[in-house]
Amino acid sequence: MALLTRAQLIQRLGGDPSAAQLLDPNQTGTVDNDMLDSAIADAEGDVSAAYGARFLAISSMETPPAKIVRIMGQLATYYAWGRGPRNLTMPETVRQLYGAAKADLERIEASESGPGGSPTSRFPTAIDISAGGRRAVYSTWRRGGINGSR
Repeated sequence: MALLTRAQLIQRLGGDPSAAQLLDPNQTGTVDNDMLDSAIADAEGDVSAAYGARFLAISSMETPPAKIVRIMGQLATYYAWGRGPRNLTMPETVRQLYGAAKADLERIEASESGPGGSPTSRFPTAIDISAGGRRAVYSTWRRGGINGSR
């Protein structure tokens, strides 16, 4: 399943008339799907490079995380504007969203951020009673102490 569809990118570009104005090099009045697919592929390449081996798990999800779809949409919009006619000026908001998406990808690449969805905690939340209940796990330990409760 594609993480970002053509319809989603066209909607981000402002609908069919705006997308056709931007991505119609032959002046046919319709969107050039090759240009659209190319912008999506470039965005997917950026996300794939940031996630590395983890990208396969995300790309095989039935419903991809909203954060990934947002980042890909921002990147693909920027790349679509880059492929459009040279006489149109790219809006400043598109540049700003591109910068924000690249910053998100840098945080993801540095493992400071995740893709969203249902992340697994690095701390176990179940109580381990294999040693007679004497082991404390993070979920019980963090509430202990003078002011804590169990």
